[in-house]
Amino acid sequence: MAQLQRDDISCAAVITAKELSIVWGSDSRYWKWVAKLITVCWLQIDGEYDTSNLKKGVKYGVYFVVELSDNLCMNGPVTLKLTRPNRTTEEHKEDLETKPKNTLVGLKVGEFINSACGCENTVKFSMNGCDGTTWKTGLTVIGAVIAPVW
Repeated sequence: MAQLQRDDISCAAVITAKELSIVWGSDSRYWKWVAKLITVCWLQIDGEYDTSNLKKGVKYGVYFVVELSDNLCMNGPVTLKLTRPNRTTEEHKEDLETKPKNTLVGLKVGEFINSACGCENTVKFSMNGCDGTTWKTGLTVIGAVIAPVW
């Protein structure tokens, strides 16, 4: 892996909430911007980033940056999924109810090494809470960060 200095800010990427694809995100009955969830049954947030903008040979972590309010209601875990540029995937569940409230929280989606393999140059990531039977609320999506793993 390439050597990085802590102040090498050119190695990180920030994706704002507006740049993410949020189901029902443009409907003010369900979301307010900054992407503040009012209430929705189908929680699905997708993002992608062109890794050619990142330093080659570096290991990166992908995180959703969110704030969870005291009235958080998810009724079960969300699924976080990462699709790496080589098309391998990583998926796990997170119980947002156990996370700190009223502060920024980084939800780690997964990691990848930005190789120069000539494969697809896009990393894709998502948060899904699609049980479809319960109303969800209390989530504010600030955006996503792709940063070197130290």
